[in-house]
Amino acid sequence: MEVFPSSNRPHYLRNLGPEEGVFVRIGSTNRKVDAALMQELRRMASNETFDESPLAELDSEALDFRAASESFPARGQLKKADLQTLRLLTSHGRRLVPTVGGLLLFGRQPEQRFPDAWIQCDRFKGTNKAEITDSAECRGMLQESLEAAYEFIKRHAIQGMAIDELKRVEQASIPLRAVRELLVNAVVHADYAQQGAPIRVSLFDDRLGIENPGVLLAGLAIDDN
Repeated sequence: MEVFPSSNRPHYLRNLGPEEGVFVRIGSTNRKVDAALMQELRRMASNETFDESPLAELDSEALDFRAASESFPARGQLKKADLQTLRLLTSHGRRLVPTVGGLLLFGRQPEQRFPDAWIQCDRFKGTNKAEITDSAECRGMLQESLEAAYEFIKRHAIQGMAIDELKRVEQASIPLRAVRELLVNAVVHADYAQQGAPIRVSLFDDRLGIENPGVLLAGLAIDDN
């Protein structure tokens, strides 16, 4: 991915703004930079990540310590210092505040700050979106949303049984281990700074589609496959 002003003059990234007509080149196409993308480019230039950004308007109690501890059973009951080490909490002034990642993973009400951080699941009849037969809105902490989306896909993918050593074994129309990997990747690599669209799971008779908001990583294009 290349960044350049419309005038093609040399320019440092820190001096660029959307009003100057800045574009990014992704593959063979150019995309005009909006405010959200400019912020992401600035973070990339300074080696910062959005998920480690502090949420200064909140305090440490915005995180569910019990849920965080259950996700790291080997550590026992997590303390604030542990959450700092995991970069779920960070110092802001004289206070400890949640990071974006901390709120998304273990926030008590993450949807109030990130209303699009959820997964929309749809099952369509046939091979297009003309008729929907089932749907689910998977909300809450990200790991809860992920598990709910996985169960939705699993429920529709199980299409039969086989006998293995006198036991019935469920047979799925798609490899469920790969499904979990795809869902985890979609959740991890979604751009939660963008607003207007959740992660979407579309299950058809012949395929599974998973979409998440965001742009491609630097140097990648959709045609690269």
